[in-house]
Amino acid sequence: MNPRFDRLESESHLIMALNKDTDHVRVEPIEVLPGWVPERYKVTFHCRGITRIDQTSQKPEFGEWHEVEINCDEQFPADVPRLRWLTPIWHPNIEHDEPKRVCVNKSEWLGGMGLDELCKQMFEMVQYKNYHAELTPPYPLDAKAAKWVREFGEPAGIMNKNLGIFVDNLPFYKATAGPAVRLRVVTTRSDAPSGRHIKIHRRGQSASGVATESIAAGGTQPCGSCGAFVAKSLETCSQCGAPLIRSTRRIRLK
Repeated sequence: MNPRFDRLESESHLIMALNKDTDHVRVEPIEVLPGWVPERYKVTFHCRGITRIDQTSQKPEFGEWHEVEINCDEQFPADVPRLRWLTPIWHPNIEHDEPKRVCVNKSEWLGGMGLDELCKQMFEMVQYKNYHAELTPPYPLDAKAAKWVREFGEPAGIMNKNLGIFVDNLPFYKATAGPAVRLRVVTTRSDAPSGRHIKIHRRGQSASGVATESIAAGGTQPCGSCGAFVAKSLETCSQCGAPLIRSTRRIRLK
């Protein structure tokens, strides 16, 4: 049993399902090794976003085609996948210069975020539905873009998420699709009177029949603080003592 392989395989089903569930996102595996599962993806977003700023007028220039590389490196899934933006971009939480990193909340990732949800988050970042430009935690990754948003973009009415002003309003999912089913499965002791108990909390469904489950007993999960794999039945990490977040496993419904 290889927990990392299992997670990579389930994430592959989820992210590749986006090719059917959305008209505006395309996912392509990169350099898949024979007998293995994808660890790298190129994701293309077809939506309106800001690619650069005219240095004289400070007015934005827009693009309709944006690419990012997702790399599930050796730290995956205990850490957020490494992200590198491939096309020109202007956003407070994406670097417009090398190494062109993307800001992702690690606690959200360890709390159960999947690659499909990560793609939705980045899609909405391009649209300026999702951004943080204030000089408060979590601080902007691109200080120049953040300053432009605060001092020009928002005052000019180009974007303002608090007022519902975005540079693009295309939906992430098709009208016939939607977010993946989220099944929170909590298992109790196997020696209970009626055997193993499972509680399922259903939170949505997609056309491709992808689901997730969060399992509270059995197996291992990564510690968000030190990265050690410890038993899911523990409340705190046996290595560093940090509180544990329930891990999430994603499944495809037949």
